[in-house]
Amino acid sequence: MFMNLSGAELFYLVCGVVGGGLFLLRSIMIFSGLGGDDDFDGGDALHGADTGGETTADFKMVSVHGITAFLLMFGLVGFLMLRGGSGATATALASLASGLVTMAVIAKIFSASRKLASDGTIHLVDAVGCTGSVYLEIRPGAIGKVQVEVKGALKIFDARAKDPGAKLATGARIKVAEAADMLVVEPA
Repeated sequence: MFMNLSGAELFYLVCGVVGGGLFLLRSIMIFSGLGGDDDFDGGDALHGADTGGETTADFKMVSVHGITAFLLMFGLVGFLMLRGGSGATATALASLASGLVTMAVIAKIFSASRKLASDGTIHLVDAVGCTGSVYLEIRPGAIGKVQVEVKGALKIFDARAKDPGAKLATGARIKVAEAADMLVVEPA
């Protein structure tokens, strides 16, 4: 079977098979959680820092996945065009263009998926200024619990009254005044 192939056809076929195999392997690893960290390494963009728009960290075109996608399309288009009777120059240009376009599309997909990532962690300081209600009575100088909506999630936190002598009954409306090791609340 391989005896009937020209050297250029064999080159394109090997690029397509190697690129396709590695692309498939990398995809399985990423979706099963076994690898792919280098494709998702967005640096500061992943860790929430404001990078001021798209940077090389946000749009990383040259990655293992991008290179394997390039090889896959480069090889397939080149092989099929040569088998279809196209000339060497047209085949080379078309396979190079298709590989680069595929590489850019893969980079854009991974960039978009990084932007979907969310930490989801709610810190006590996020609750400052929010309102809620007393869940478990706060007695003078003691700790109770409050129910506060923070970042769209209803959470229960340990809390103490801002006025150490104040008593806040269960169900009382409160406003979070500050956050240290626990929330400090006052009547709303």
